[in-house]
Amino acid sequence: MVYDYFDKYTFTCDMYDKDSDSIVELVLNYFPFDNSCQIINSKTGKKVFRRVMVPYLKPAMLQVGNVVNIFSKLLLITNCAPATMRILFHHNESTFALIKPIPPSEHGKILTFISKRGFRIARMQNGKVDKDFAILLYKNLSGSNMLPIIVDYITNGEVIGLELVAPNAVQEWAKALGATNPAEAAPGTLRHMYGESALRNVAHAVKSREEAVKILDCFFGEKNGKRLVPLRATFKDCTCCVIKPHAIIDGNLGSIIEHITTSAGFYVSAMAMFTMGIPDAREFYEIYNGILPAYEAMCIQLAEGKCIALEIKNKDPKVNVVCEFRKLVGPRDPNLCRQLYPDTIRALYGKTKIHNAVHCTDLPEDGVLEVEYFFKLIANK
Repeated sequence: MVYDYFDKYTFTCDMYDKDSDSIVELVLNYFPFDNSCQIINSKTGKKVFRRVMVPYLKPAMLQVGNVVNIFSKLLLITNCAPATMRILFHHNESTFALIKPIPPSEHGKILTFISKRGFRIARMQNGKVDKDFAILLYKNLSGSNMLPIIVDYITNGEVIGLELVAPNAVQEWAKALGATNPAEAAPGTLRHMYGESALRNVAHAVKSREEAVKILDCFFGEKNGKRLVPLRATFKDCTCCVIKPHAIIDGNLGSIIEHITTSAGFYVSAMAMFTMGIPDAREFYEIYNGILPAYEAMCIQLAEGKCIALEIKNKDPKVNVVCEFRKLVGPRDPNLCRQLYPDTIRALYGKTKIHNAVHCTDLPEDGVLEVEYFFKLIANK
């Protein structure tokens, strides 16, 4: 999202008021010049907050559906004013991107490329697609000798589907990929950097908005209550890792994935993007209630935007994956990590004890339970 010098952007929000046990409708005015906010009760016109600078608030957090924490006031962004919509989002559109079957060690690099090119990931999931989906994806090759080869390649390996949002996303994603044949792709494009051949050319792009809508529905949609592309979690010999909203907003998703997949035999067996409400976050972190003073702040942070849940395994069956992965993540405090364990995930990508990049399972017996929470409970809500 790019903010120009327009003086104010206006969003409508809902906030739960404990005193009245009711939802209060508010207006959030964001001033990009000095990163300040003003909150007004939309019914009474009274100011809940006078204009005040909010240093930790990033413009990318101001997305419809996100929860923002303005000095302990939790605001669910429900909409934005027409002028804000015209200026910030009028060119925004979604496109479908498919990362083809490639070595998992390359996934992080691809995701970093996507982030640096200005795309926001709205949905993401790994999986295996069937023949019908592959034929639909490559319907432009109908009747070609290449179609059976591509269908076989796509359906016999793990893929990652993404919904990417950006101004003119369909056109821009195709441009970012480059020519079908990596040898002909322009320098700096994804296929030029990572592609091997016209078949193994890293990723796929759709050709129109209409096709994007159709393919997104086929990949992320449901039929008779079941996902068209099933989640990959196995719920066995695993641990849970949750990449927190701030790490995604900061552009560190790809780097964290790469850190995991290139470390000591770890691999990601399942990944998906989820939106956590405050009640969900409190339930997930319940084990820390009354133990960690930061419990409430942890819950708020997890609900401030979309997160990525991962089922992590290790190639060595003798490894205690929960304990060993916790070592890779590092202690809860990133400052302590930087002093004692500088190569850990939290040392590299964490900022504070709350904004510490990732959550990981603490207790060996909870690895499967935490994976189930996301890939069974939250996924089926």
